[in-house]
Amino acid sequence: MITADQHRAANRFGLGASRVDALAMGDDPVGWLIHQLDKNQNDAGPKVPDSVTTLAQYLRMTMDRRRAQDRAQGDEENIARIEQDQFTFRQQARRTIVDQMGARFAYAVATPTPYRERLVHFWSNHFTVSRQGKPQLIGSCVAYENETIRVGLDGFFADMLVRVVSHPVMLLYLDNAQSVGSKSRIGRRRKSGPNENLAREVLELHTLGVDGGYDQEDVKSLAKILTGWTVGNDRLRRVAVKPGAFAFVQMMHEPGTFRLLGKRYSENGVDQGVAALRNLGNHPATARHLATKLVRHFVADEPPAKAVDKIARVFIATKGHLPSVHKALIGLSDAWRNENKKLKTPHEYLVSVYRGLEIHPRRRIDAAAGSLRVMNHVPFNAPSPAGWPDLQSHWGSPNSLKQRIEWGIEVGRRVGSSTSIRNASDWLVDSTASRLLLASLERAESPAQALAMLIASPDLQWR
Repeated sequence: MITADQHRAANRFGLGASRVDALAMGDDPVGWLIHQLDKNQNDAGPKVPDSVTTLAQYLRMTMDRRRAQDRAQGDEENIARIEQDQFTFRQQARRTIVDQMGARFAYAVATPTPYRERLVHFWSNHFTVSRQGKPQLIGSCVAYENETIRVGLDGFFADMLVRVVSHPVMLLYLDNAQSVGSKSRIGRRRKSGPNENLAREVLELHTLGVDGGYDQEDVKSLAKILTGWTVGNDRLRRVAVKPGAFAFVQMMHEPGTFRLLGKRYSENGVDQGVAALRNLGNHPATARHLATKLVRHFVADEPPAKAVDKIARVFIATKGHLPSVHKALIGLSDAWRNENKKLKTPHEYLVSVYRGLEIHPRRRIDAAAGSLRVMNHVPFNAPSPAGWPDLQSHWGSPNSLKQRIEWGIEVGRRVGSSTSIRNASDWLVDSTASRLLLASLERAESPAQALAMLIASPDLQWR
């Protein structure tokens, strides 16, 4: 049977206890976790089209549809064809969502580096993008995660921040792609000014935190600094911008020098914004904000103050070197204490069951996607830029727990006869588990019932 330390390493830091993980870590679960932080890990992520390609396709299709609608006014035959094209697009969009979420889910189930994958999911939620109300992002969110979070995991937080804020998906999600300076050439012509959405979320969510010492004037300054950070489209062909790619357009940028948190940033093209973001990424308030979130995720809903202090110190001392911060998390004694527990999110719960039972996800992609919709935890569909909550109070309602139990019963019915419950419990339940659970499994009327009881038990709901 899996040991308590193996179980804690696989659940608290990984994606759920499994036979494969237990064999891989052997008698050195800490070393197993640290090894996953090696930058030479082969972690390309799920195979999906790159974001520039998918965004360009959507932008081109949208432009073609608008032109067709203009030409079709009063022509019933053309109007009917356009409506059919829109119906086909919606069908394709739904299939794209299922396929890409399925690829991401399957990657998490199969990965040999589950701690690394948990970190990808953590930072992806920290830098949330959502498809809600943004149809242009339907085929690009998983690529965004690969291109910003996954590739940035071995470097510094400030570098990841710049990569995220300048990514076309983030610029579109938080409406910065249309943000222009009121004194810029285009702003004077349009009589419009900066959009503050991205600037506000960078300060409040991505870096300093709501109590990080900034004010509305700082929001306005950062918003002006980030004007001209946009996404290439057909209208920008004159400035040689590739459709779907990041672009800095001087004609949209607010000219001038701006003060942010007491520091002046002179006009310097795109480098003005890069300098501001790097300073925000290394700010002491950012270190504190991120340390609190990391400890809340890996230790407890109420983060122990000493643990937060330690992670913040490591962040500051290493200038936000993420592998050092992630290694320090493993060394927190609080993370290994049984009294500290975290309720799994629905996505974590499903991934852990698939990994523990060695269910091949490719055969059940649609089922997993449907289950996550029912449990209201579809990736890249968070209700706000704050991302999904990381608290038991959000995921532990009676209705939510009822849905998990019903799901466990259904999984037991479907795969119970093909799974050895005794072997599954050896990996999914640690050596200190309650004897009551193990005795209940022995008394079950059928393998399906035993598996349902195991999946629905508290041992699999918590990490």
